[in-house]
Amino acid sequence: MLDPAFGVLYCPRSRGDFVLGFGNMSEYINVSHLVTVGVALAGWFAVHRLTAWRDRVNYKREMQTDFLVKAFQGLANAAERQPTPGAQHFRDMESAVADIQLFGSKAQIALVEKFTRDFEETKQASLDPLLNSLREDLRKELG
Repeated sequence: MLDPAFGVLYCPRSRGDFVLGFGNMSEYINVSHLVTVGVALAGWFAVHRLTAWRDRVNYKREMQTDFLVKAFQGLANAAERQPTPGAQHFRDMESAVADIQLFGSKAQIALVEKFTRDFEETKQASLDPLLNSLREDLRKELG
């Protein structure tokens, strides 16, 4: 216990309530209030960080799902058509391939590579395995 006139630490009661004070006795602050405020601020900061992380993960998932839905639609639209360079369905297919390479799973990227390799060699290739993989993943994601 130090003298309150020097304003450092004073324990006026025997039950252990510590107070921090500077100056005369009317300016003492209960340390338990400081601890409470500190814990509240730390809790707020932790909740804020976790919420920001959750929002970022949800936004990424939403963006990825939107691009893969559009890729699925583009591939499904081009599936049974003649590959005519310059046609809208051909451009949609090229865009879908790029989106899958960016947002797809490793298995989907491998299927896209197989499709493009087969298409380059024979000018025809099956999109069914890729469409099935996309459909399964999208159904899992969308519930």
